[in-house]
Amino acid sequence: MIHRTEKTVIGWREWVSLPALGIPSIKAKIDTGARTSALHAFQIEPVIMRGSLKVRFAVHPLQKVERPEITCIADVIDMRTVSDSSGKKEERFVINTPVRMG
Repeated sequence: MIHRTEKTVIGWREWVSLPALGIPSIKAKIDTGARTSALHAFQIEPVIMRGSLKVRFAVHPLQKVERPEITCIADVIDMRTVSDSSGKKEERFVINTPVRMG
């Protein structure tokens, strides 16, 4: 993996890949002040594999279309309670995955 020392100018929306999840291309909203990001996922379910908690989920990497549908599995590193704009609380899985731009 190449680590750059100079800063690269990017837009507020960029195409990225999530190679560890098998997602070759997905549009991301860039927030330079955020420590975490959200991934729109569905069919979310916890699974135990080899004694470790993982989460299985599906994504549609292209906006406004249902194909392709990619099923992913990732290690759960945390659970967080998040609130939507109306105050409804929901527990969400937190994963860690590399992001590749360009």
